[in-house]
Amino acid sequence: MFPTPTISRTPTLALDINNPADLEAQLLRLKERRGSDNSTTSTATYTSTPDLEQNQTSETTTTPIKPNTLSTYLSNPIKPSSKYTLTQFLLLSLATGIIDATTFSLYSVFVTKQTGNTIFLALAALQHTSVSQTEPNVAISISLFFCSAILFGHLGRYIGSSTRLWLLVSNLISTSLIFAATALRYFGPAQRTGPFALGVIALLSIGMGAQVTVAFAAKIPDVNTTMVTGAIVQVAMDGNVFGKDNAARTRRVFFFLAMLGGAFVGAGCASCMDASLGLLVAGCVKSVVTVMFLF
Repeated sequence: MFPTPTISRTPTLALDINNPADLEAQLLRLKERRGSDNSTTSTATYTSTPDLEQNQTSETTTTPIKPNTLSTYLSNPIKPSSKYTLTQFLLLSLATGIIDATTFSLYSVFVTKQTGNTIFLALAALQHTSVSQTEPNVAISISLFFCSAILFGHLGRYIGSSTRLWLLVSNLISTSLIFAATALRYFGPAQRTGPFALGVIALLSIGMGAQVTVAFAAKIPDVNTTMVTGAIVQVAMDGNVFGKDNAARTRRVFFFLAMLGGAFVGAGCASCMDASLGLLVAGCVKSVVTVMFLF
């Protein structure tokens, strides 16, 4: 006789089909073995999941996120070539025109354009009649403007000459000095020379020294808020002056127009109304720019 065939389910398990009891017992063992294998697999999966979550958590926590705070915003530099920044410094140029026209009509001196004051200094040294009795005005303007440039120039280098914080703080100080000079002129005696006149000139010279120094340090293209001579020459020399897309020419022309417009405003206030009004208008213009530096 041939041997009874057997069915092999696994390498270690043989079932005898002629013995039902043995077959039932072997099937029960097979189910238990499979259940044990499934529980081991699920346990391994369950234990590996917390490890993965822990690794993901550690990776997330080790990557720092830089907070977007106010100090971070104020420490960022401005964009010198943007139209918004150009508008701010054109408004400061307008204020310069107003102030210089006002101070020259009142005290025969500039508080911003020190080129003119340098000429006046030579005329005063030779006792020319055109600067009679205004020598102290010229001396105060030049000396305090220079001291202001030293102070604000070095502070700006330490803080960051192009940062929004420094532009905001320096312009706030400059604007406050303009308003202080306006109050001194309005409530004090209307003198062309003397202590009150020197006080007004001193406050304006310090304030405008701060403004011009900041404008130079911020490196705004073609707009330094004080000297239009260079802008006029550069427009005259521009070979593409009538070109459609000539941003440099446009900046220089607007700079000249802002200075000229401010001069008309200052001269008009000094001729038709109170000269203090011109200083007040200039202070208000600078206040607008101060607020603009926040955005």
